[in-house]
Amino acid sequence: MATANNSKSNEAAAPVKKSSSLLSSPIARALLVFSIGYSLVKSASSAAWQQRRITADKIDVTRMALTILIAPTNSSISQQEESQQDDITDLSNFITKVKQVLNVVKSKIEAEEHSSGEAYKTSEFLLARLAYYQLLWRADPSDQLKFHHSRDEFYRGSGERVVGSSTEAVSNNSKHNHGLLLAGADEMFELADLAYNEHVSGEDLKVVLKGMGYDLIKHDTTNPVPGYLGHYVAIGNDDDDGSSLEEDNSSSSPSPKKKKKKKKEKIAVIGIKGTSTLEDLLTDMCANSVEYTLDHPFYEGGSNTLRCHEGVYISSQRLLTDLLPLIQNLLLPSGYKIVIVGHSLGAGCATIVSLLLRASIPSLRTDSDKLKVWAFAPPPVLDLTSSRGCSSFVTTIVNNCDVVPRFNIGPFVVTVRLFRAMHKRLKERNLGMTDLLLKDWSCGDNVLMSLEEIIEAMTDAISRSDDHDPDHLYVPGKVLVLYDLWEKKQLSEDDRKEEESTKDYATILKEWMKLLQEEDTLRSIDEDDATNVSAAEEAILSDGACKALRLIEFHFDGRLIDDHLASSYRSSIANILASMENTTVA
Repeated sequence: MATANNSKSNEAAAPVKKSSSLLSSPIARALLVFSIGYSLVKSASSAAWQQRRITADKIDVTRMALTILIAPTNSSISQQEESQQDDITDLSNFITKVKQVLNVVKSKIEAEEHSSGEAYKTSEFLLARLAYYQLLWRADPSDQLKFHHSRDEFYRGSGERVVGSSTEAVSNNSKHNHGLLLAGADEMFELADLAYNEHVSGEDLKVVLKGMGYDLIKHDTTNPVPGYLGHYVAIGNDDDDGSSLEEDNSSSSPSPKKKKKKKKEKIAVIGIKGTSTLEDLLTDMCANSVEYTLDHPFYEGGSNTLRCHEGVYISSQRLLTDLLPLIQNLLLPSGYKIVIVGHSLGAGCATIVSLLLRASIPSLRTDSDKLKVWAFAPPPVLDLTSSRGCSSFVTTIVNNCDVVPRFNIGPFVVTVRLFRAMHKRLKERNLGMTDLLLKDWSCGDNVLMSLEEIIEAMTDAISRSDDHDPDHLYVPGKVLVLYDLWEKKQLSEDDRKEEESTKDYATILKEWMKLLQEEDTLRSIDEDDATNVSAAEEAILSDGACKALRLIEFHFDGRLIDDHLASSYRSSIANILASMENTTVA
């Protein structure tokens, strides 16, 4: 069993009197505000057809949060409570863990301030962010085109090209190897998305899995509790017992021989639910990097210690307790290969559960084919060494600007450095909020910072990062980053605008009338599927240290969240697989 290596004082701790209300804590007040807002916003992972139920659930969540946070408490902290630190269902434990995360963030910012010799206020961060948006939004089209081209090249240079332009020729061998990397990614994503138990058809999970060729043998919906994750286990149903025959026409003999069909591989799928409730979000927020010790290294030549996302590790360890007997005593002895899938928080837990299984079962360490993980949009969960140690059995897929795989101290610090460079320029010109709002500083002689200077500041911020900082965590395994082409999109948009400018009013009126006639049809489309997603066109192969994941790409169009949605991942994966099929062989 793994243990956390947290140093604790051996002195007897006197009980500490708490405040009469948890609302005296700024973190508790922030959670209260969030819980109220949470009840009014649609869940990112939920289908539109479930909107009424979702709204009711969120109102209940808000009531629960208000009851917990406002209720007076007169408890005390004792040594016995300290021994239960992994219980994040306890609000005081949760607040302690979030404070630890905030303290790490504060120490990193203070270190940045010390290196630059000046303090950095939150208001200055927001001002620099506004200036950044203005520069990118209002820049001349030619400058925007340069920036978009640089962005595309930045992604291309962040790893090995797996899928490039449709006009790019690749060798047959490369196409085969890259095809193996992504083979089955579309099916694995659908299996991961099913863990939310919110299929767009409204059909029961068992029915949907049956249609995909799997039989459901376990489904734990788990009432929303921090640190506990819903999941399902399904096994492939092989209706063909291998005794049926088919013709073999490879022989020149006039009577073709008969041969047995290849028997279907025995697969057991474990789908782990991602973030869809407030309680899941509380697990996400316990994001401190904590060192743990395993009974055995999870890969050959590795260490039995690792650093991991605390909330994900706590959830994964509990899930392991539930799954280990089933896997060890039934699935593996029956010859099943294990595939664990997940999206978002579920992807992070899928990774940690897999390495805990490998540490517990020797046969999984010696044969990497017995256990595979498909992690879609996982948060950074492991130190860099452990992240790379997962490469033989974990495949991570990241879509475009998705913020979740970048949601860690490292990318945050890099982003702070970029905005610090922006703020330095503002300070040199003595510019404030009013100046930014009343005047355009994105072009001409007034340009605040050229796009070349922004790119240079971005590159410098990334290069100064310490890959092995104990507080930095990374996404696991082989990492496939799927991305769209901003330069190509802007050129298409410029062409569209030029075409629009040549239309007469009669043509424009006809097009508007056509859109109005289609309004009823558009309303019947599922909102999740109707989202204006940007499907990826190219892909690179890298690891957790991929440069494209070292910076949070702030946008005013909401792409940080939109690129995390199931509809976006589904579109990008389908587009990439289609591109691979159409790639010209040299």
